[in-house]
Amino acid sequence: MARLLVELGGKRHSKELNWGLTRLGRASDNDIVIEHASISSYHCQFELGLESLTLRDCESTNGTFVNDQRIQEAQLESGQRIRMGQVPALVEWATAQIVVPKIEVQRPPQSESLGNGVMSCRNHPGIASIWHCAACSQFFCIDCTRGVNLVGRPMLKLCPLCSGQVELAPWADGRAKKQSIWGRVKRALNRTIRME
Repeated sequence: MARLLVELGGKRHSKELNWGLTRLGRASDNDIVIEHASISSYHCQFELGLESLTLRDCESTNGTFVNDQRIQEAQLESGQRIRMGQVPALVEWATAQIVVPKIEVQRPPQSESLGNGVMSCRNHPGIASIWHCAACSQFFCIDCTRGVNLVGRPMLKLCPLCSGQVELAPWADGRAKKQSIWGRVKRALNRTIRME
């Protein structure tokens, strides 16, 4: 946060400085407008960064001064007195402390080894995978993949993550064939028991 305390007409006027550039002058399209005969239309500009405040003169007629020295560009300290033409001012600013909150990134689900070289389904850690997607290197059970039927062609199985074509995992040995209704019911019951 930074501000300019302008002394004009026996009063002190507080003007906030923007992050980045703040233009000062008599013209109405400046960020800070000071209507005084010694101020040029586009007199000077302030550049506020995280650790610095720079004052630049914009080729003004009556000059910009820091410690009574005419400047083209100067680094400012907090509490430093400046003068634009015949208008005195005081600069107040402090370096900003930016606190970035720590964000816990949740690890996406991963397949786990079930022993004997068998990997679990990415979405169901306790169930052996049947399908492997070569595109995204993930393993899935029979319930996770999607089937696409094309007329006159065998059904394609697709990856639920990247829509790549999946292939049987090396340990599947044809287990991906359609199970009976009773087999599906048993698998669903086993899954709900594990979840509880």
